[in-house]
Amino acid sequence: MELPIFPLNVVLFPGAVLPLHIFEERYRQMIAHCIAEQAPFGVCLIRSGQEVGGAAEPFEVGTTAHIVQVTELEEGRLNVVCTGGQRFRIQQVTQSAPYIVADVEIMAAEPVDDRETAHLVRLATELFAEYVRLNLAIVNQWTRSIEAPNGAAALSDHIAARIGIDAPGRQRLLEEVSTKRRLEVEIELLSDLVLALSPRVKVARAQRWGALGAMN
Repeated sequence: MELPIFPLNVVLFPGAVLPLHIFEERYRQMIAHCIAEQAPFGVCLIRSGQEVGGAAEPFEVGTTAHIVQVTELEEGRLNVVCTGGQRFRIQQVTQSAPYIVADVEIMAAEPVDDRETAHLVRLATELFAEYVRLNLAIVNQWTRSIEAPNGAAALSDHIAARIGIDAPGRQRLLEEVSTKRRLEVEIELLSDLVLALSPRVKVARAQRWGALGAMN
């Protein structure tokens, strides 16, 4: 499969939404091609180089991006909204200018349906909900329920796209082909993040109560 490649400083996961502001001529051409062909492009994290201007070397594993909305702006600029499709691995770069085009192999989702995975799904769901609630509590907000997909693969990608880790960490999760292992890694990360966030919530609450006391 041949795919135009957009190197970015973000990691796109299947099912995630990615808004883009397109202003470089080469990527305006790329988006125009994808719209005309009703075809996706590939989003890859930049390994080296810069997002704007010169050439950038992408990581080999990325995600197909499907255009769902385009808004035309002044001077040919575009606001584009995409959704993540499937993981892929670059096999060979076939074109480097004006934008990268590569032969890619789609990485099929691994089927998982066993008791161990079901247990991981429940644990990851609970930890992710607690992680979200703690982040909200720090800014004095709350929610009644936390939405998350039920399926193991969809849940693991949902968490990976939202967990507070750096881009290299997200890339490692994207490259992990085993859904079960991806969930195990996320459970470890979420456990550490929840432990780190809990005292911050206590401090934030104490500061708010102190401010209320001062006002009275």
